[in-house]
Amino acid sequence: MDANLPGLSFFPGRKNGTINITGLSSLGSSIFLPFLFVQNKYGAGDDVYWAHGAHSFRFGADVQRVQSNVNAPGWLGGQFIFNSLASFLSASPFLFFGPLPEQSDGYRDFRETDVNGYIQDDWKIWSNLTVNLGLRYEFVTNPTTDKHPLNTITDYRSSTSFTTVPNVFLHNPSVRNFDPRLGFAFDPFHDHKTSVRGGFGVFHNPIAPRTYASAYYFNPPYSFTVQVFPGFPTPAFVAPLPSQSNAVNYDTPSTPYQMQWNLNVQRQVTDSTIVTVGYVGSRGVHLFFQRDQNPPVPSLGPNGRPVFAMLGPFGIASNPRINPAIGPYNGAEPGANSSYHSLQTNLNRKLSHNIQGQISYTWSHCTDDSSNTYGLEGGFPAMNPYNARLDYGNCLFDRRNALAVNSLVELPYKGQFKGHQLFEGWQLSGIAMAHSGTPFSPAVGFDQAGLGAAFTENRPILNPGRTVENIRVGTLNQWFDPTAYSLPPVGELGNAGRNSLTGPGFWNIDVSAQKNTRLSESVNLQFRAEFFNLLNHSNWGLPDPNVFVQSGDGGGKVNPIAGRITTLSAPMRQIQFAMKLIF
Repeated sequence: MDANLPGLSFFPGRKNGTINITGLSSLGSSIFLPFLFVQNKYGAGDDVYWAHGAHSFRFGADVQRVQSNVNAPGWLGGQFIFNSLASFLSASPFLFFGPLPEQSDGYRDFRETDVNGYIQDDWKIWSNLTVNLGLRYEFVTNPTTDKHPLNTITDYRSSTSFTTVPNVFLHNPSVRNFDPRLGFAFDPFHDHKTSVRGGFGVFHNPIAPRTYASAYYFNPPYSFTVQVFPGFPTPAFVAPLPSQSNAVNYDTPSTPYQMQWNLNVQRQVTDSTIVTVGYVGSRGVHLFFQRDQNPPVPSLGPNGRPVFAMLGPFGIASNPRINPAIGPYNGAEPGANSSYHSLQTNLNRKLSHNIQGQISYTWSHCTDDSSNTYGLEGGFPAMNPYNARLDYGNCLFDRRNALAVNSLVELPYKGQFKGHQLFEGWQLSGIAMAHSGTPFSPAVGFDQAGLGAAFTENRPILNPGRTVENIRVGTLNQWFDPTAYSLPPVGELGNAGRNSLTGPGFWNIDVSAQKNTRLSESVNLQFRAEFFNLLNHSNWGLPDPNVFVQSGDGGGKVNPIAGRITTLSAPMRQIQFAMKLIF
């Protein structure tokens, strides 16, 4: 069956494209289809264990050959983006994404070899103290290609076109991936009821195909174009300057890594109950984030702020770029950092008298420069390509408070129903969860600064006297007050913080009932009834973050749906039943 919709055929000979209208669901097919990823892995490894006195040594290594074959002609049908329903009804799109005709070959075949080795010593210094010492090394060869060429921009400041290269990276970024580990376990009272544990480790995150592949399958022989204010429904297919929307920089000097540390105290308070209180922290170093590697050259405005564009006869026009021979180039570079600190508590009761349960509570705070490698993952490049530190704020996954409770009860365990097939063998279980809301950034809603790169985010100006506390309104119709912000002048960026606002909190209760009936020595019949979101509670999604709607004359008016919540973050009540025969 031909599912093509003629109204969504923006390219001759190609099927469904996509239309995005701010605040509404997308129309058309996914921008990621068709997509093919086939990976073959051939590996071998071995481990050796050796006990010598108070030491228990472990060391080993493994080698793996990885073949990654991917075909990802993104936006194959084309994608139009409209800033509002009104701009859609007037056929005035803001952006168009898509590969040029006859230049949509997104097939690439990467080849690499992964080599991992480690050594660890568990040293029992005293009867109540054990220390763990270890070192791991994670090496990845500089990936190559099998048949399809690798083309990239090798120098953003001087290159005039794509260059064919033999490897994914200029230099191998994994040669220094040494990961030391240190830990200890201490029984201070020699009673096996109290333990103090701690540890520190470094964990490199080798750059995998999913991260570097898009740096090449979006390059020739695939040619991707971003057009501002394109014609609709058929854009003018003018060959763009060499540019990129999602790429890992060719000159990537290092591998991202994380330092993790923890200290916790655990105490057995009864025969079946254990309490744990601990501190867990981490710091991410050389994390990938995106910024435009070839941004407009800013001028200095009368207020001393950088100005990236000016208002021209056809709208906002970006200043000349650093390298006028190429276009905007959103490259991922390992220059971001993160910081995480948390108090983690846990009360755990193991199954006793037919009841088990657990209560966990975590207070945490996470900050970083960027929480996403790519715009395709829902993130944004650095707002100011010359000063990424302005994006330092709450992590996208920051949840200050998180509570989880679960329990299981076996019924009945004694009394008149024992031995009765109808009433015996029941289990009731439940999980209750609650956590703080998701951070999000207030957004201008369009490229007022004239940065001209894909996935750019302009944030507005926070008005004097307004704070995060007095911005929040907290209703579904208006979660935050849009009048707390002002539209920056043409070519300028605002000062509102990244992820400075927080959406609605979340809580949910799931319950299940399970009945096991023994039909014979080797055959059991299991019945399950599961209730998700038992109380049918509405967990609301994030509000519309776009504060303004573009007016076309360098200005804008307040978006009438700014701060409005129209989506759910989780489904409403769902009930399912199941029968399983186990033999």
